[in-house]
Amino acid sequence: MAVSVAASASACVTELYAEAFEAAGALDKLEGFASFYGADFYGLPRNPGRVTLSRQSWTVPERYPFGQADLKPLRAGEALGWRMV
Repeated sequence: MAVSVAASASACVTELYAEAFEAAGALDKLEGFASFYGADFYGLPRNPGRVTLSRQSWTVPERYPFGQADLKPLRAGEALGWRMV
């Protein structure tokens, strides 16, 4: 199963949202939440970019380089059930 939503800037936030929406039985609501509702509420244009999520297990990296430092992402080293493809 693949789900398309507007592009997101965070390392794995869209995948985390997909897990939460799936667990709540509301995966069909993910696209609106991630892509439309905020822009519509604030009267902004919708982002035309798209990403696709696939039900595919992957492990969140332990860290991401950020300038002179490293950032540790939420759920670092853990498996997620959705992946951006």
